[in-house]
Amino acid sequence: MILIILKTWLQQVNVKSTKTTIPFFKNNEFEYADLIRWAGDHKSWMLPVLFILMVIFIVTAVSNGANITDGIDGLATGTSAIVGTTLAVFAYVSGNTVFASYLNIMYIPNTGELMVFMSAFVGACVGFLWYNSYPAQVFMGDTGSLALGGIIAVFAIAIRKELLIPIICGVFLVENLSVMVQVSYFKYTRKKYGEGRRIFKMSPLHHHYQKLGYHESKIVTRFWIVGLMLAVLSVVTLKLR
Repeated sequence: MILIILKTWLQQVNVKSTKTTIPFFKNNEFEYADLIRWAGDHKSWMLPVLFILMVIFIVTAVSNGANITDGIDGLATGTSAIVGTTLAVFAYVSGNTVFASYLNIMYIPNTGELMVFMSAFVGACVGFLWYNSYPAQVFMGDTGSLALGGIIAVFAIAIRKELLIPIICGVFLVENLSVMVQVSYFKYTRKKYGEGRRIFKMSPLHHHYQKLGYHESKIVTRFWIVGLMLAVLSVVTLKLR
């Protein structure tokens, strides 16, 4: 019995892998090393550099997306709570041998313990939302919104679900893209026509709907509904391949 426990423990520690989860593929796994297969002998140092650059990009993008989304009372906080709940589910099933085997996903030992942290994160978001729903009484500012995005990004990387971020954090992604498209188009038309033109009445996207006359509460509720639909789609990707 002791030998079996020792063997199991040795199999679970000091295992370093650059594999991650990728949606809609049969084996549901992606190896970062495949991106630099051409590197030959340089792969040993290029792979860590590639991973670090990927982490920087994801953390920057998600934190910036959460920051941009924080423009209407309760929008960023509610969306973050939905995303956090989804990631907590992923953490639990990834750390459970039974569910990981049934869903045919990557088993990552002890990730179930991260549910405690993510539960606290979601609880903090819901508690803050109690006072920050329209009309808001408390404002977290850039420090809070950037932290929300950073926590989500790092957690997704820790449980190897970072490639699901475009789906899970679809609201953040669209808000980011709306700003990028608006600014790029404005600069392009100003250079070509001598005056800047806009695609949206105002960016980010939630302000566009405000300009169209929608009430803040209606915009926030509809964005939450979209976030919930994306969360369900993210969970479905575990078996949809």
